Amino acid sequence: METIKVIDVDGTQLEVELISVFENHNNKYLVYTKGERQKSGNLILYITRLTIKDDVYCLENITDDKEWDEVKKLMSRIINK
Repeated sequence: METIKVIDVDGTQLEVELISVFENHNNKYLVYTKGERQKSGNLILYITRLTIKDDVYCLENITDDKEWDEVKKLMSRIINK
Protein backbone atom coordinates (compact mmCIF):
# COMPACT_ATOMS: atom_id res chain seq x y z
CA MET A 1 0.00 0.00 0.00
CA GLU A 2 1.06 3.56 -0.65
CA THR A 3 1.71 5.81 2.36
CA ILE A 4 0.67 9.44 2.07
CA LYS A 5 0.78 12.47 4.37
CA VAL A 6 -2.49 14.27 5.05
CA ILE A 7 -3.69 17.07 7.32
CA ASP A 8 -6.58 16.09 9.60
CA VAL A 9 -9.50 18.44 10.35
CA ASP A 10 -7.78 19.63 13.53
CA GLY A 11 -4.55 20.44 11.65
CA THR A 12 -2.63 17.34 12.71
CA GLN A 13 -0.35 15.87 10.04
CA LEU A 14 -0.81 12.13 9.63
CA GLU A 15 0.93 9.41 7.64
CA VAL A 16 -1.74 7.00 6.47
CA GLU A 17 -1.97 4.06 4.08
CA LEU A 18 -4.01 4.84 0.97
CA ILE A 19 -6.71 2.31 0.17
CA SER A 20 -8.68 4.13 -2.53
CA VAL A 21 -9.70 7.51 -3.92
CA PHE A 22 -13.00 7.99 -5.71
CA GLU A 23 -15.14 10.85 -6.96
CA ASN A 24 -18.85 11.59 -6.63
CA HIS A 25 -20.65 14.82 -7.61
CA ASN A 26 -17.35 16.70 -8.04
CA ASN A 27 -16.18 15.73 -4.55
CA LYS A 28 -13.19 13.46 -4.01
CA TYR A 29 -13.18 10.92 -1.21
CA LEU A 30 -10.29 9.14 0.41
CA VAL A 31 -10.42 5.67 1.94
CA TYR A 32 -7.43 5.12 4.20
CA THR A 33 -6.16 3.25 7.23
CA LYS A 34 -3.89 4.09 10.12
CA GLY A 35 -3.00 0.41 10.42
CA GLU A 36 -5.39 -0.13 13.34
CA ARG A 37 -7.29 -3.37 13.69
CA GLN A 38 -10.55 -4.32 15.36
CA LYS A 39 -10.53 -7.06 18.00
CA SER A 40 -11.71 -9.41 15.25
CA GLY A 41 -8.54 -8.62 13.29
CA ASN A 42 -10.26 -6.62 10.55
CA LEU A 43 -8.49 -3.49 9.38
CA ILE A 44 -10.20 -0.23 10.43
CA LEU A 45 -10.93 1.96 7.39
CA TYR A 46 -11.70 5.67 7.34
CA ILE A 47 -13.59 7.56 4.65
CA THR A 48 -13.33 11.32 4.34
CA ARG A 49 -13.80 14.09 1.81
CA LEU A 50 -10.45 14.99 0.25
CA THR A 51 -9.41 18.50 -0.71
CA ILE A 52 -6.08 19.86 -1.84
CA LYS A 53 -4.94 23.20 -0.45
CA ASP A 54 -1.53 24.59 -1.38
CA ASP A 55 -0.42 21.17 -2.69
CA VAL A 56 -1.31 19.52 0.66
CA TYR A 57 -3.98 16.86 0.98
CA CYS A 58 -6.57 17.92 3.57
CA LEU A 59 -9.29 15.76 5.10
CA GLU A 60 -12.79 17.06 5.76
CA ASN A 61 -15.42 15.25 7.78
CA ILE A 62 -18.58 14.18 5.99
CA THR A 63 -21.23 15.83 8.16
CA ASP A 64 -24.22 15.87 5.81
CA ASP A 65 -26.39 12.75 6.21
CA LYS A 66 -27.42 12.75 2.54
CA GLU A 67 -23.79 12.96 1.38
CA TRP A 68 -22.80 10.19 3.82
CA ASP A 69 -25.61 7.93 2.54
CA GLU A 70 -24.44 8.48 -1.06
CA VAL A 71 -20.83 7.70 -0.13
CA LYS A 72 -21.85 4.49 1.67
CA LYS A 73 -23.92 3.37 -1.35
CA LEU A 74 -21.05 4.10 -3.70
CA MET A 75 -18.58 2.21 -1.50
CA SER A 76 -20.97 -0.75 -1.39
CA ARG A 77 -21.12 -0.79 -5.22
CA ILE A 78 -17.32 -0.64 -5.42
CA ILE A 79 -16.90 -3.50 -2.93
CA ASN A 80 -19.52 -5.69 -4.60
CA LYS A 81 -18.08 -5.44 -8.14
